[in-house]
Amino acid sequence: MEEIEQIHEGFLGAIKLSAHPHLLFPTNTSSKCIVCSQERLENTRGFSCVQCELYFHKDCIEITIPSHHRHPLKLHDPYYKAYKCFLCRKWLWDMFYYCSRCVFVVCMSCLKKRLVIDDRPRAHEHPLSLMPINSISFTCEACGDGNAGSYPCVCLQCWFIVHESCLDLPRVIRINRHDHRISHVDILTPEEWICGVCHMSINNKYGAYSCLICPYSVHSKCAIKDDVWDGRELEGRHDEDTEDKTEDVAPFIEVTDDKAIKHFSHEHTLNLFYQDVLLRDENQRCNACTLPVYIYGTCYMCMHCDFILHETCANLPRTKRHELHNSLFTLCPNPKPGEELEFGKSFFRCDACKTLTNGFRYESGNMKLDVRCAMISGEFRHESHSHSLFILTSFPTICSVCSKLASSVLSCVECSFNFLCFKCATLPNEVFYKHDKHPLYLRYHRHVYCHYWCEICEKPTNPYMWFYSCETCASTVHIECVLGKSPYMKPGHSFLLYGLEYQVVSNNHVSRQFCIVCHLRCENAFVIKNKNETSTSCICSLECLYSLVGFDRIEMLPTT
Repeated sequence: MEEIEQIHEGFLGAIKLSAHPHLLFPTNTSSKCIVCSQERLENTRGFSCVQCELYFHKDCIEITIPSHHRHPLKLHDPYYKAYKCFLCRKWLWDMFYYCSRCVFVVCMSCLKKRLVIDDRPRAHEHPLSLMPINSISFTCEACGDGNAGSYPCVCLQCWFIVHESCLDLPRVIRINRHDHRISHVDILTPEEWICGVCHMSINNKYGAYSCLICPYSVHSKCAIKDDVWDGRELEGRHDEDTEDKTEDVAPFIEVTDDKAIKHFSHEHTLNLFYQDVLLRDENQRCNACTLPVYIYGTCYMCMHCDFILHETCANLPRTKRHELHNSLFTLCPNPKPGEELEFGKSFFRCDACKTLTNGFRYESGNMKLDVRCAMISGEFRHESHSHSLFILTSFPTICSVCSKLASSVLSCVECSFNFLCFKCATLPNEVFYKHDKHPLYLRYHRHVYCHYWCEICEKPTNPYMWFYSCETCASTVHIECVLGKSPYMKPGHSFLLYGLEYQVVSNNHVSRQFCIVCHLRCENAFVIKNKNETSTSCICSLECLYSLVGFDRIEMLPTT
């Protein structure tokens, strides 16, 4: 059925529109058109509704646009059915233009826009013509993707074609996957490129984002995702970008020729000690990662107090970027200068591995990462898998190792390897147990074992789950049994909780101490004690202390 019905001559040339319920009669009265909001032009014919006092230009009732020249577009009303504009993708609630043969719909505002685009010179040097035709297939020169439901903008001089949505791609941006700025280029160098976000191949014949300092590139659409880009355009803003200045700050300065340093986190000078002079002492732990000093070997020690930093941790950057947040992370010691040693500030729960710790942290807004998780960024290699792993943050996933739900995991893009959570990925590869003089090594799925018994809890170990084992003694232990419930806290650390002072101490008594929360004899290497009490009772872990205090009392420690 046609949208316009011509009424017989008895009605003096009246017409009936599907977009209006009443008859429209020819008129020469000057009035404002309801469609284009313009006055009637000279020598033009119009139609008016006597009942509604509405006026329509004749040319506005039925029009033809160059990009849809095959059929005329006719005025329509969305009374009986909801429609979306094919150009702006918005739902239409007022009158619009419609082609019944092609099922093409365009709203008034899009129709008023110029179909020749010449006000965006950075997209292309020539004017571009918008072609609202959804039946053609093309590849966008700016992003390298197919049409994907978007209309092309075409340059008729050089046959350049681009998505309308790609006309305003930012030229210079920062993403949380890379330390340098990246710029949009029309074409990459003729070599194989892998996207730094999705880790898939990039067609070097089309536009992409590239780093001008190092060999790094990203798909155009991957670079501007909400969880990758912070939304800031940096073209021409180099001098105003304060992050460029903060990223160059060194974590320490050398004060003598024998490699003594002054680290930003400590007031005293730190001296370098090599692995061959370090003792296997569980009480000597790095203040940054809270792991024993023997795990990474060479470390810096303070001769005035018990402050220790692994050489690797001493070189941690003051600021860094990470896939888990769009903004810049800043390294903070524990506690921050001027902070009191309260429990809520002394300990924090890492947003990646969900583990409580009192080590250094990287902060960005409300997000906190311990230094172990913060160092997992970009391409990550783990001994349990032969390929590189990359961070996946799109949805909560079950870890293939511990079978627990994790909001952020590591995954392999080359094979069917499932997912590895941050807690499992940061487990130390080598640990010691007080009743074994040999090191225990972390064992993975690829190791074939029969059923063994844990030397600590005397329960069987699952050969398909990770565990620690001694190569010399063939003894096996569960991960939690050897690491304890709170493996990432430094002994000697004191903090305040409701006016009482607590301290992390070694569990080196002849008999196991009694926990006042879980009512069990504590097997962990460290416990928490009230410094004002002399009894043997204790709190066996941070988790027990967390249960004692309650979630509603400490809002900064979310549940796992």
